Formats: sequence, structure tokens, C-alpha cells
Amino acid sequence: MNAIIGWVKMNAMVKQAADLTPQVRGPTNGDIHFDIDLIDKCNLRCPTCFRGTGAQKNTQAALPLEKFREIVAKARAEGYPNICLINWTEAFLLESLDRYVAIVKEFDGLDCWISSNLSLPPPRYLPSIISALSAGVDILFISVSGWSQPVYEINHAKGRVDWIKENLAGIADALRDGRVRTSVWIRYLEWPYNAHEGLPWEQLANQYGIGFQAVPAHGDPLKPLPNAQVYGQHLENCRNATVDHRAPIEMEVPEKVCGLIIDRAAIDARGDAYLCCAYPNAPELRIGRYVDIDEDDFLLKRHTHWFCTLCQIPMRDANDRDRDRYRRAL
Repeated sequence: MNAIIGWVKMNAMVKQAADLTPQVRGPTNGDIHFDIDLIDKCNLRCPTCFRGTGAQKNTQAALPLEKFREIVAKARAEGYPNICLINWTEAFLLESLDRYVAIVKEFDGLDCWISSNLSLPPPRYLPSIISALSAGVDILFISVSGWSQPVYEINHAKGRVDWIKENLAGIADALRDGRVRTSVWIRYLEWPYNAHEGLPWEQLANQYGIGFQAVPAHGDPLKPLPNAQVYGQHLENCRNATVDHRAPIEMEVPEKVCGLIIDRAAIDARGDAYLCCAYPNAPELRIGRYVDIDEDDFLLKRHTHWFCTLCQIPMRDANDRDRDRYRRAL
């Protein structure tokens, strides 16, 4: 799933909800996080996700444990407070996920987040899901888009809602008996067509003592995102449009910044860093091998990237932290 969907809104909404559900906590520093894929595949084909439409293709790539530890150490040194084990993939497909979570928890004060569709066969995956959560996952978001199978699969194509409910029941049991201490949130992706099916999920969350939020969803399941061919042509068109006509970006402290660049990082299952979490990991958007990139150089290479001149994602006013980072980098 796409890491950009609702993160900022979700952070504010979860903080509000946390006042009503004191047994679970929302994310701290929810707008600043480090997104990393440990594997390179997802089990679903959501039309609102670039992975689902094939613009981000499934492969057999997997990040070795020691390389992951090296990446997390660098991310921690650079001040990221949260490691989010997802960007374009389903983390629970990795049945050794508990070993990666344990590495995150080797670093004092570092939070570990996972966002999952949880639509996985329980007999095979529930034990490893519980093991991963028990290893120290701080926040688990479970994204759903319908209570009934016909409504759910409109967006979460190829998924099974009964598997989610069975896996969630197992997680609730583990929460009750203390094997798991994760703050669990059901995140209901809401469109006009499915708004009526959010209430049963809220009631189930209340029954299990976990968090619930209905999040205004991005995109339209009936209008899929581009596939690989269309997206590839889009990148080529963007590059052609900027080669001869783009004015050079002035290297100065900006008044407006993109939160997806200055507040986050997007790393794939090979350890490569990309422009941001909003777009598939195409070669044109690759910045370099994360552990080899200087922190300041990483910021400036993304800030001046040709693709960003055509991006429509809103920017925000620079704050003191942003200005200090740009001054140091420049």
C-alpha cells in the first residue's frame, strides 16, 4: 500500500481518538518517519495503489538482516524517530519479520510501525504475525475498506475480509493475555460507496479495546491508478518537459518545503533510496544506495530533482527545523 495515504491526517485524528481510547496510543511524530520495504511484493491488487496496478511490480527481492541493521543505525543517527516497515509492500508476507522488528528495538527510543491489509491466510500467517508484534511493534494500522466481501474487494482487490477478522481476533487474544503490547488501530478507508460499512468495524474495535478511525480515502477504486506502461510514459513525458524548459532551482533556504522530502525517507528492499513515498520506485526516481548517501546530499538531491517541478502535492511553510537543515546542507 502507498505510505502517503492519510499519514498526516491520520496522525491528527488518532491523537484526538486517543483521548477517547486511553488503552491505545497514537503515533508520536506522525509526520516524520522512515519508510522501508523489507520485501518487494504485496498480496493484493488495489486499484488505488501503484503496486496494485502493476506500476510497482512484485519481485523476489528481500533485504538482508545485516543490511537492514546498517540502514536503521544510519536512520537513527539522522534523527528519524520512527521506522515504518512498509511503503509499497505487505510486511507480514515476510514470516521472519520478528527478527527485523527486534533490530529496530535495539535502538533506544526508536518506534516501530507497521501498516497492513492483514488479508492473509490465518493458519499460515497468524503465528508469525503474533511473533512480529510481540517482538516490539509499537503501532499497527490495519487498513480496511468494507465489512462485507463484495464491498471490501472493490478497493482491496484479491483480498478476503474473513481472513482479516480471524487474524484480528487472534491479535485481540494476544493483547488480552499480554503476549502483545502493540497499539492496534483499524483504519477504515472511506469513500461514499462504502461509508455505511464503517460502523461494524468501529463496533468490533470497541469490543477488542483497540483504536478505530475512518479516514477520508484518496483516489477512486473505479478509476485505477496508471499501470506500468502508462506510468513509464508519464515519467518520460515529465523528463522531456523539464530538460529544456526548467529554470535552475536556486540553492537557498526555501520558504516552502515538501514534507515528503524533508520529513521522510523511502527505501526499497534492496536498500536503495528514492525520491519520496508518493510515487513508485522507478529508476528515474532512484537517489542512490541509502547507506552511501550523505544526509545533506540526500536532502539536496531530492529538493532539486526534476520530477518535483511538476508535482502537485501541496507544500507547507518551512519551520525553524527545516531552515536549519537547509542551511547546514547548503
